[in-house]
Amino acid sequence: MAVIGGKPTSPKASKGKGGIRTDISPEIYFYSRWEANVARLFTHLRMSWEYAPTSFDIGRQMYTPDFYLPETDMYIEVKNFMWTYSKIRDEKFRTAYPNIPLLVILKVDYMELERRYTHLIPRWEYKNSKVPNPGGGY
Repeated sequence: MAVIGGKPTSPKASKGKGGIRTDISPEIYFYSRWEANVARLFTHLRMSWEYAPTSFDIGRQMYTPDFYLPETDMYIEVKNFMWTYSKIRDEKFRTAYPNIPLLVILKVDYMELERRYTHLIPRWEYKNSKVPNPGGGY
């Protein structure tokens, strides 16, 4: 079984609480609680999603958005906030691929989603939740 994910490209990505969430998939290594929770939200809303399915060449580096929503043909990036590195990468992507929709979910957006949906979604992870074991489970 091949694990998807687990290779951060951003210098800040390693600060997230990475790991496999067996309630979502035994094959996906999420970089953060936020990514895992967004996957739970998509599943709860019965939205088809893929985790990091495509990497884009943005000139001397590759960029892999966190999610792809095939029903709407949209990519989703989950970010706490935009570091300079993230802003530059975002600009490079949008310049190189102007016809590919990319939605960035920032902290204010994520907090609103959490407020609206957390009580409906089992195993939602909060700041003080246990860190998942990279081998699976919590």
